[in-house]
Amino acid sequence: MGPMTDGRRSLLRVGRACLLLVIAGAACAPITPTPTSTHLPSPAVSASQTPAHTPDQTAPGIVVQDPPPGGVVGMSGITVTFTEPVRGVDGAAFQLSDAGGSVQGSTVSLDPTRRIATLVPEATLSFAATYTVTLTSLVDDLAGNALPRTSWTVRTSDLVTFAPGTYTGYRFGDSTADLTAIKRSTLSSPSTATASEYRVMDDVGYLLVNAGIWRGYWIHGSPGGIAQDDPTAPIPPLPTCKYVDLPAVRVAYADWATTVLDTVFQLPSGYAPGDLVDTSQAGLNGSYYVRAIALADLTAMVAAANSNGARLAVQSAYRSYTGQVLTFDGWVRQVGYDEALQTSARPGHSEHQLGTAIDFRAVGGASPWTYADWATTKEGAWLAANAWRFGWVMSYPRGTSSVSCYSYEPWHYRYVGRAAAAAVHGAEVALRQWLWSQGYGVR
Repeated sequence: MGPMTDGRRSLLRVGRACLLLVIAGAACAPITPTPTSTHLPSPAVSASQTPAHTPDQTAPGIVVQDPPPGGVVGMSGITVTFTEPVRGVDGAAFQLSDAGGSVQGSTVSLDPTRRIATLVPEATLSFAATYTVTLTSLVDDLAGNALPRTSWTVRTSDLVTFAPGTYTGYRFGDSTADLTAIKRSTLSSPSTATASEYRVMDDVGYLLVNAGIWRGYWIHGSPGGIAQDDPTAPIPPLPTCKYVDLPAVRVAYADWATTVLDTVFQLPSGYAPGDLVDTSQAGLNGSYYVRAIALADLTAMVAAANSNGARLAVQSAYRSYTGQVLTFDGWVRQVGYDEALQTSARPGHSEHQLGTAIDFRAVGGASPWTYADWATTKEGAWLAANAWRFGWVMSYPRGTSSVSCYSYEPWHYRYVGRAAAAAVHGAEVALRQWLWSQGYGVR
């Protein structure tokens, strides 16, 4: 006989107990083994006790769109946040397409814990363009309810960023053969502008800038809106000082600092600034006029000159087209037509019509052209050394007649603003040369 198990011991104990009852004259029930727990039948459960399991009947939705409809796509791409956990988010269900309907290659990911899906384009998107974001019904929740198909439009930025550098602007016609470098400018600090188009010509990308100093020009750049400096592209040469009447390129009142006027280019006869103020407001003798945009720097310059013993007065300031007719005719009568061309501008060609040019003299002094060299007077010398600091430049310096188109006039100053005046002074060239080198005179 083998070793006694717990069950056999239990039966033996029960049997002994029953034997004692029989001896005492009592009945004893039959002995049956008690089943172990692993053989117990499952308890019966009524239908009313069955746990309820009703499937979710609500389809998932979107609570956050970044960017929202009409928003600008950033470097981090496009994200959506769902109302509940979802599945099925991939490149077939979460797409970006261009205006022509072409789906853009993208990387799609899902953060199930935060319920955020992210789409990042694999290539740089077109500049200043509109795209469509689409989420299809392939996306569903954990109960199988499909997301309603939804779509919205987003756009890419139209912002152009300029790092410090030298940039060249271009204009072109119907073909790349018309592409011409016509404006150049150096930026000493970062800048931004907006643009309306990106185009590739001869394997080079260009951005059409529509604001700031580059308005209307194409600048080398990337579809991501990064302008690329271009300091070496050739600009058409400065034209000779022939006597013709061509319309000036920049004749808007806002172009006062960049309008090229010489013996070739002229203003319209009706050009007359509407913001003229009396020069007496700048501390000078009155009954002469200058544009209000020059007043603050003119006032500061007059005060600085006075503090240094140079007492400035106005010989002439703004002259209308009609006023220039009288002025030029007067010089013709005095010195003859050929000589007048050297010392006076024909109507429409005068910087005085801009309202930003002044002929100076000394307080109580004679007309400046009556001196052998007015620049040797206290007032003339002070202006020659300091006027640029206040945004004023001598238009016709000594020895520049072949490029400035007029005889030396140390009394004639034009206001172009402090930044441009500093650039002209640093370049040591006539104003006409500098303006042309920046492309302001070229069509």
